[in-house]
Amino acid sequence: MAKASKRPRADVTAMAPSDPVEAAPKRSRGAQPPPPLPQQQGEAANAPVRDRREVMADVARRRAAHFANYAADEDEGAGELKGKEARTLGPWSSARQLVEARSAAVAARQEKILDASRVSPGKAAVSWTPRRDPKLGSRPICRVRPLFELCADVLVEYIEDVESLLGLPDSIKNRLSAAVCQQRKLSNEVVRLFSEGGPAEIVLTNCAALEPDAMATVLKDVATPRLERLELTFCGRGLTESTAAALAAAGPLDRLQVLALRGAYRLTDAALCSILRNASNLQVLRLPQNSLLTEGSIKQLPSLVPLLRELDLSECRGVSGAALQSTLTGAMPCLESVMLTGIPEVSNALLAEMALGLPLRHISVARCGGVSDEGLRGLAAACPHLLTLRADACTKITDAGIVALAESCKELQVLSLHGCTKVSDEAVAAVALHGSLTSLNVNSIPGIGLSTIKALATATRDRLEELDISSCRNVPTEALGMLADSCVALKKLHIFCCSQITEQFLYGHSNDNLEVVGGKLGVTAPVSARIVLSS
Repeated sequence: MAKASKRPRADVTAMAPSDPVEAAPKRSRGAQPPPPLPQQQGEAANAPVRDRREVMADVARRRAAHFANYAADEDEGAGELKGKEARTLGPWSSARQLVEARSAAVAARQEKILDASRVSPGKAAVSWTPRRDPKLGSRPICRVRPLFELCADVLVEYIEDVESLLGLPDSIKNRLSAAVCQQRKLSNEVVRLFSEGGPAEIVLTNCAALEPDAMATVLKDVATPRLERLELTFCGRGLTESTAAALAAAGPLDRLQVLALRGAYRLTDAALCSILRNASNLQVLRLPQNSLLTEGSIKQLPSLVPLLRELDLSECRGVSGAALQSTLTGAMPCLESVMLTGIPEVSNALLAEMALGLPLRHISVARCGGVSDEGLRGLAAACPHLLTLRADACTKITDAGIVALAESCKELQVLSLHGCTKVSDEAVAAVALHGSLTSLNVNSIPGIGLSTIKALATATRDRLEELDISSCRNVPTEALGMLADSCVALKKLHIFCCSQITEQFLYGHSNDNLEVVGGKLGVTAPVSARIVLSS
């Protein structure tokens, strides 16, 4: 039996001109279909019972015709329906309109904050006159060095001939050890000068030359009940699992509050846990660049050191995201400072959970590529009393995240956005207008310009101490001069790769306590220690 050929749609329409579906007039999307006529109701009552599929198909056909044919002029304002009118379009359409309205409100609020920080076209030019004649050159150094510094220089020069430092306060020993480490004179023999006598504090800023035997001797000498502070930097060569056992075997260290082991690349989870079991009152734990640490030790921190207030796990790439989430999401109620620099597992979700579960005041997520505006919004909403934020090289951060900080974190004192190229001048200026910043780093942000400098000069004149605008070539020399004259507390200014800076600013500002680091070597070459030029 031959199949019936399909007829074109035009023929079907022509054969049934009286079909109520096809002959229905055009209606708007929000209008209801007209009720059936009495004649049609009678016909429907006498009609035979049809299959359920046919009934549903007929209903779908009538509804499709109703929503497909509408007058454009009547539906012109449908996109502006609100409240109960919006819900007549269905749950999905209503939810979508509510989300769009919320997004529009957030965008309007952010734009209002940015408008407040923009420089009006009439005030774009900066009028600044040097208060000091630039032709005078660098400021002369007339400071007489203290007697302590002169004596310290002699001790450092002949440190290998010193027999003992017993009787000196720990604070003076720490200053001498810093000078010795800077000169790289901390040997296996010299280190005993700082560990003998069981000091309460020992700070060694460069232990790269210490052998494991010498490190074990140092730890045995300092592991006494009076030890309060132990800081060892670049100690990976000497601090092994066996030498750490010498510190663990010394017994309870109830007075130990600060433990810093930087660069201990041979320190294992077991060795760290054995040390922390004896230091239950520890408040500061810094473990940056410890590559062997994993979740085995990090998950035990809440039980080993429940009073911890500061934790530094920078560049500990062996720590998993699950370990960070279980440790930093409410298990340590006293934790106020968390440094997670260079850990790729840090995400927006983890940052938001940390902000909700911890009383954070200081945080670093520098070089954490997963952090974006979403994470900053969650952090700002949960931590309005945040004081320090370091988000260097977080390239996903834009104005939306910075404006959220400006809106909520009005006590922010330290902000570092080095390399966040998507941040604009107005967003940073909005943060500066709160007047609480003491340190700002906007290195390598090309959009930084006059708005930020004016906001700093106006709102932070008594608080700003350090500013880094390296590679920000849109900042005019006159603006920097105004900033240096206005911010009397400013002590250090970084201007590397700022070719627009001239000697008019370098030698013409009136801030005698300002140290300018970086500059244009071809223009100025001052001999003063207050200006350090580099190519």
